[in-house]
Amino acid sequence: MKYEYNKGYAITRFFTNLALRLNFGKLIYVGKENADTDYPLIFAPNHRNAVIDPMILINSISKKHIVFLARADVFKNPKIARILEWLHIMPVYRIRDGVDNLKNNEESFELSGSLMKKKIPLALFPEGRHNPKSSLLPIQKAIPRIVFPIEEEVDFTLGSRVIPVGIYYPDIFGFLSDAYINIGKPILISDYKELYEINPQLAANQFRQDLGECLGELIVNIQNDAFYDEYVYAIDWNAHTLDKNRYPNNKDGYLLASQDIVRKLDKLFEQDRLTFDAKIEDYREAHKALKDYGLTTKDPVSNPSSVFTLLIQTLLLVATFPIALFGFLNGIFPIIGYKKLLGLFKEEQFIPSVRYASGMLLVPIFDLIQTIIIGIITMSWSITLAYFLLMPATFYFACWWRKWAKGLRRKWKVSRFKNRFPDVWEKVISQIKL
Repeated sequence: MKYEYNKGYAITRFFTNLALRLNFGKLIYVGKENADTDYPLIFAPNHRNAVIDPMILINSISKKHIVFLARADVFKNPKIARILEWLHIMPVYRIRDGVDNLKNNEESFELSGSLMKKKIPLALFPEGRHNPKSSLLPIQKAIPRIVFPIEEEVDFTLGSRVIPVGIYYPDIFGFLSDAYINIGKPILISDYKELYEINPQLAANQFRQDLGECLGELIVNIQNDAFYDEYVYAIDWNAHTLDKNRYPNNKDGYLLASQDIVRKLDKLFEQDRLTFDAKIEDYREAHKALKDYGLTTKDPVSNPSSVFTLLIQTLLLVATFPIALFGFLNGIFPIIGYKKLLGLFKEEQFIPSVRYASGMLLVPIFDLIQTIIIGIITMSWSITLAYFLLMPATFYFACWWRKWAKGLRRKWKVSRFKNRFPDVWEKVISQIKL
């Protein structure tokens, strides 16, 4: 059967997982106990980060391999289609792919049923499309169209469960940023049996509503779109402090703090519009003031570092520069390749995916090529082996060093802002508080 486990897939999964973990500072998983693979499962995550989202799901949630269902338009190229199939990804056709193509779903859905009966987990994005914002889109019909007919065949005794998965990125574009993967409690398809027997469409709609509510509780869900930017500012400015004060022992404290901020602003919007509008105006003025002084909402304005601390960090940065320079020089070709690949995509949403793919593919390829060249030049096995190990290690350090340097530069700017313009700084601090 297609998409069965194979060693080649397992090896690929190991390397994609390694590359994934090198791309993030922390991957924080909550609720893994809800993903009980003794049952037929469909994982249903929100979709914010192109290729990264499925990699997070495939590599880290389940010890079993997961078969992903993806929109059919990415299968148009036969070569790409073969690669996707080898990666255990099957197509799902939508109306926008052409009404005539919808009949092709029969094969995918039939195969999905066979996989579920073998307890091979499936996964698909229930929103139906990518959404870079921290907000949930309407849940589409794909999951009930797959799972209800499968359960109907066996009088809803298969035990199918849909696992909502919330994925949250505090900084979706940042290298070595964090990601929170919040695995919700399973939704049992058997609970919809009675309603399905009365009206399948009502059962499907009820399931979609239930799944949407579950996912909304697992993510940072900003639905007040008119003030979306201001909600994000509030999170950037206040979530770290709220995390430390309210959730000091929770590994997902930042996620919980961010959700609290959204709920508080929503409550103000609904119950005290005057206070809400005043707070929004404060946020806008603070954002403009920071922008005028070359700062952003992600800069640590509320907690500036001391000059002594900044000097120590600067000395350490300078001391480690030779290692970073070695890494950059030996990683110049992967960097050029990354820039070229990035130029193929017009939307910034693909930045993390291109960075991930470049690190996973280009770095090993050029490491091997450059190691061979070093071996030919030096004719020394020890030097060749040392270079083979040092090239990727120092290149990764160089990438980390660059992020460190940029962050330190931002901290110096915050320190100067506070010291040179104390009145403006104090006003901004008072404005950004929740």
